[in-house]
Amino acid sequence: MIFFAPGNETNEAEFCLENARRGVKEFLLKYSAPTSLSAKARPLDNFVTVISLHSGSDGERYTKEFLSKNQWYGRVVFVTNENGEHLDAMCAADLGIIYDGQMVSSAAACHLPTMDLIKMRMHH
Repeated sequence: MIFFAPGNETNEAEFCLENARRGVKEFLLKYSAPTSLSAKARPLDNFVTVISLHSGSDGERYTKEFLSKNQWYGRVVFVTNENGEHLDAMCAADLGIIYDGQMVSSAAACHLPTMDLIKMRMHH
């Protein structure tokens, strides 16, 4: 299970979504059956990406619009900040892909190995 939080703002989601989608696709094609070279590879349906969105945010609108136009490999489940759903998802996930922000601290508290996506100039 992969936890993915593309951010609350449109520009954050724009920065994250296509790159994360391609990375998840490459990972799943390498490690899931029938495209994996491993005889023990699990079927693609066994892999889940949980996408965490802040309810009513511009990032939520952009993400859902993006996913309606672009295929995401594996199963996708949406969670929100309501009732701590995003924290439950972090605790259950194997890996996190998170746009820089408060979610990084939450992931650290949940002991979730995380890749942070940060939009900065190269010299930063």
